Amino acid sequence: MCGLFGQLGAQLKEHSQYLVLKALNERGPDGHGIHIEQLDIPSDQCLTLLHTRLAIQDLSSLGHQPMGSPEGDLWLVFNGEIYNQLQLRQELQQAGFCFRSTSDTEVLLHGYRYWGNRLWGKLNGIFAVAIWDRLNAELILARDSCGVKPLLWQQRSAALTFASELSAFEAAGLASRKQLSIEALHSFALWGAVEAPLTLLQGVKVFPAGHFVVCKAGHEGLKVLQPQPFIAPVAAPAPLADLLVQAVSRQSIGDRAVGLFLSGGLDSGLLGALLRQQQQGPINSLSVGFEQLPGAVDETDQAAHTAAQLGLTHQRVVISAKDLEASFEPFLAAIDQPSIDGFNTFLVSQAARAIGMVVAFSGLGADELFYGYRHMAWRSAHKRLASRRISASGLNPWLKNELLRAQAKTSDQAATAQQEECGRYLQNTLLRDSDAVSMALGLELRVPFLDPDLIAFAKGCSSAEHLRAGPKTLLREQAEALLPAEILQRRKLGFNLPLASWLSSDKRFAPSRLINQLAQIEIPANAIWRSWILMQISPRRFAPYWRWVVLSEWLERV
Repeated sequence: MCGLFGQLGAQLKEHSQYLVLKALNERGPDGHGIHIEQLDIPSDQCLTLLHTRLAIQDLSSLGHQPMGSPEGDLWLVFNGEIYNQLQLRQELQQAGFCFRSTSDTEVLLHGYRYWGNRLWGKLNGIFAVAIWDRLNAELILARDSCGVKPLLWQQRSAALTFASELSAFEAAGLASRKQLSIEALHSFALWGAVEAPLTLLQGVKVFPAGHFVVCKAGHEGLKVLQPQPFIAPVAAPAPLADLLVQAVSRQSIGDRAVGLFLSGGLDSGLLGALLRQQQQGPINSLSVGFEQLPGAVDETDQAAHTAAQLGLTHQRVVISAKDLEASFEPFLAAIDQPSIDGFNTFLVSQAARAIGMVVAFSGLGADELFYGYRHMAWRSAHKRLASRRISASGLNPWLKNELLRAQAKTSDQAATAQQEECGRYLQNTLLRDSDAVSMALGLELRVPFLDPDLIAFAKGCSSAEHLRAGPKTLLREQAEALLPAEILQRRKLGFNLPLASWLSSDKRFAPSRLINQLAQIEIPANAIWRSWILMQISPRRFAPYWRWVVLSEWLERV
């Protein structure tokens, strides 16, 4: 995985290039590259491509980016993994293409030469890609169908700019925390995360998942066409058991060993069992527990039991209040945009890197696709959406209801719950936050449950099938022969941090301080006080207050 930045139009100053690479360095600690060229038409315009690399497939310099074609007329920067690169490589070799490396980046380069924009619908993987086609004076951007890998863009009269992170736009002087999107602030206040395509930085948007766009340079300036959707490749229907094995096998590629985030639950346990079936050597797994944190839900004993049953090399990391304090500043630097989520993933990613993991499997996507949340069984779309909102938003009732209504879908209710969770919570919160914090630590997170064939299978089943014997019926049935019975019978707890006691005892997070800090962006004082009171009444309800803490501290990092 990597960090990327590019601009078509006005030239980026040399010092700004340095600052951008510095901002993206943690996403790609294994190397960086720059490609700059002046355009022939118009002559005062410029193309800039910047890249930082985390080497996973082909660790040699042959995988260096930006990568150019032998003719020099195509240049590419890429963040992600292409899981079907071997099949595509064989097709391209049969068509006469020669390869210098074993990297999937080169497959994309030759693939675009051969298939053009039909390439995107052939890819099974997670990716954000930019290709400069010099002969046609076109810049093409593309992003994977689930939005696993981030791609942000900004359109101005003088240039089109794209990047992996908001921090890169800030480093380039193209956006600022002093100029926030009011609409995005409202979204954050209500949901605890910013709904795409918005970002908190005014003028920067999220590029749509499952789309590509063509940006043309010419005498009349820059012309950005409408983003076009593409469909990820899906194989013929197959049994769920076969699809799960296939997904794990596909995503085990690369020159780095694959580790596992192991909770005490079904999803990660199932991934561990499938990994063990396919690999004979050591498989490292990791779980995070807590000490001296009131209200903590600690599943590390269950995780250790699962690891022992599967023969995994397991480590348990214990988090205390001191660890929360020590990790908070690095988390703020990593998160890129405020969210009520992400701190948990940051802690486990930090622990994973400390023991040498570079690639790790995560169970993300299983709950959203296979009906793992109890509210997904509710018939009312408005009620389901309301269950996701965060209390004490400070929004007036009319605006709050308008935001809820705008999100409520009118399509078939049986499909809507899955669509809502995958399109909103999974993309806007879980995937965005997990990528930001794991990549900031130089860790590649893979999500086998979001394999296109698994997605197609899950979406092809009715809600009644998914919920036949309770949440995640279909996955639970597959795990019966693979996991201990006590894991299958435990109710879902989730990986929730016990933050209330820490937030309540640290003067840095006092309500009066937050009120003063957030007054500049007109967050009502009563919303902050209400959030504080909710946390004091019930420590498990720390999320409303945590929302304001993260926002306040993020704004201070100008």
